[in-house]
Amino acid sequence: MCNIAGYVGTERAAPILLELIERQEGLAGGYYTGIATIHEGKLHWRKVVGDCARLREETDADELPGAIGLAHSRSNSGGDWRWSHPFIACDDRLAYIANGSAGYFADRTATDAAARALEAAGHALTAVADEQIGNYPALAGGRSVHVSDVMAHAIEAELVAGAAPREAIRRVFLDLPAEVVGLFIAPAYPDNIFATRYTLPMCVAIDERGARVASSPTGFGARPDWWTWVPPFSVATVRASGLEVEPLACPEGPLPDDISRADARAAIVKALREQGPQGFGALVKTVGALSVREELRVTCDPAYEALFELVAAGAIEQATERVPGAAEGVTAPRFGFALTGASGEGLSA
Repeated sequence: MCNIAGYVGTERAAPILLELIERQEGLAGGYYTGIATIHEGKLHWRKVVGDCARLREETDADELPGAIGLAHSRSNSGGDWRWSHPFIACDDRLAYIANGSAGYFADRTATDAAARALEAAGHALTAVADEQIGNYPALAGGRSVHVSDVMAHAIEAELVAGAAPREAIRRVFLDLPAEVVGLFIAPAYPDNIFATRYTLPMCVAIDERGARVASSPTGFGARPDWWTWVPPFSVATVRASGLEVEPLACPEGPLPDDISRADARAAIVKALREQGPQGFGALVKTVGALSVREELRVTCDPAYEALFELVAAGAIEQATERVPGAAEGVTAPRFGFALTGASGEGLSA
């Protein structure tokens, strides 16, 4: 699990993006963090091993120019700083971020072959390790590469071949499906964020400042006047003025969001009352058990939304602790939840 953020509007994007990430990173990220913006036809990007605070400390991320951008904070699944999102395609044509994993599609997606074909075609993959890391795509010579680096270059290849941006990301996600949400920005299209969602969450809030994108409404801070989830199995374009969504037409779709928010809130309160303080991972499993589906379930949306509402209502408390990070001497934030007034012990469970 990771956390995504996006912004397009009338203000400078970088401070807004970093705030979006900082409000979310303790839910499922905080180990690797990065940001990309577009200004005057150029991509500007920074990445580190560590959380948003480390990104601020070690780079000028907060000062990046431009009124559109993406940010990301990912889980601890291996690699160095080059394995942080966003991933930048050849000639800085686009910046790409994603949240999720192969999941249901682990044995249904030929990512190894796709990665090797892109490298053979001359694409300069950058998140490459000399050894195999986890289940990431394998390259020749025992090397491996982050799957989102592969996706970035695959989308780039479609754009270079003449596909429109939304069609490019649609084709790549149908060819290389996974339980993810992916987004990209491109200097050639400086007013648009393009996205495809399978199962992992993406919500959008729009106001007079523009459009903000997040994994969880927690990223928005105070409840926005208008916000919505992007539906599963869909392709979307986010602009300052609005959100455009169309079906992905995935063979496994459509995917119903079948967990009521009232049931999700009740399940979280019950779990915290009976089992004590818990982390997001445990609570999302509790909420996920409410679905009637065994595979391809929408579980993060109701869990994120229920937690957001319960915290806002004062029914539960959110606390932060620091846990070991992805490098020596580096820590990551981890949010935990407890009923209001309950002990904060065991928040990282």
